Amino acid sequence: MRFFVIDSPLMRFLARIGDLILLNLIFVISCIPVITAGAAISSLYAVAMKLVRGEEPSVMRDYVKAFKMNFKEATAVWVILASAAGLLFVDFRFIGLLEGGVYLGFKLLLGVILGIWLLVFQYVFPYIGRFQNTVLQSLKNALFLSAAHLPSTVMLLGISIGLFIITLFTSRTFVVGTILWTFFGFALLAYVQSFLLGRIFSKYE
Repeated sequence: MRFFVIDSPLMRFLARIGDLILLNLIFVISCIPVITAGAAISSLYAVAMKLVRGEEPSVMRDYVKAFKMNFKEATAVWVILASAAGLLFVDFRFIGLLEGGVYLGFKLLLGVILGIWLLVFQYVFPYIGRFQNTVLQSLKNALFLSAAHLPSTVMLLGISIGLFIITLFTSRTFVVGTILWTFFGFALLAYVQSFLLGRIFSKYE
């Protein structure tokens, strides 16, 4: 019966799973309008980092609080990054019409820009969830952090991109992955990455 005591490892584990499922469902719902995705991502990481630090937050209350607090900054950043992604997509389609050295040169340039975009995207929303700053300063600091902590950056991107590739690997993994992402995948990803992000951010507080 000791397994079912409220403070037992089993009950704490089940409570954490429940927190992640609730956090994931709130996140998915708040992403539905699309324009709110930036605020949703920053709030997801804000709560996930609190869970990692052992603060035992009220998932719903803390998520809503972070969503309201970071909405303007996170939405502005989301619009900027989404617009940049759209332009990159169009440019990649356009360079397909080019040939030879010009094609290779533009492809390399766009590849570098895409890499910078990925670095900023990986850090900026968790950063907004942890710190208060201007939009421009948040973008600059996200790029700085990605370069200053390169081994952690590689791990963070490897986890994100690896799971994305696995999800799209086959039609079966896509179906299974979609179900998992819907119920707890995003929150679990944020929770795992928050162990690295929390250690990085703590150095600048």
